[in-house]
Amino acid sequence: MNREHKPKLPRMDAVPVLRTDFSDPAGWDRLVQVLETPVTFDEGSEDPFAYERATSYVNPVGKEKYRGLLADMVLAAAPYTGHDLPYDHLYLADAETFASDDLPLLGIDIHLDEEDDEPWPREKPFRIPALHVAGVEINDSIANLFFRENHDFDWSGFEVYVAKPGTAVYEELRRMELDQEEDEEGEEED
Repeated sequence: MNREHKPKLPRMDAVPVLRTDFSDPAGWDRLVQVLETPVTFDEGSEDPFAYERATSYVNPVGKEKYRGLLADMVLAAAPYTGHDLPYDHLYLADAETFASDDLPLLGIDIHLDEEDDEPWPREKPFRIPALHVAGVEINDSIANLFFRENHDFDWSGFEVYVAKPGTAVYEELRRMELDQEEDEEGEEED
């Protein structure tokens, strides 16, 4: 991708995870699977409602047009004023993401300050392991901890627990998901 070219960032309600490296198709598939994995922050929780999927908040985008996209290009495409996007940050899945077992996405702060607010500088891009994205997005969605406030977090000391296939929680979550899909199909037919 030409560094001089300003890419058009996707217009979507969910926070995009843009694939910028296409050298590892299996890595991309693994990343998408991790983002779809039900996670909780309560060790041993048997409550399916304590689990979240990152894909409830983010949308993986694997389009070729984002090949080679860099953080500075994203920042150029989302200036401090007037970028008019429905999200205030996004993630890049780049070569560094796929080179590590914990798939650290590059998070980029593109927030705009409200007119009446004191300006808050954007944080430099920072890495977030893929399994932690759900927690970041949950906290951001309820304004408990804004995305940019995660910039210096030590992820190594923060446990996240997954509902693995075959466990009772996983099976209950899967059943709930299937029920929801059936309900949505029934609504479409009406």
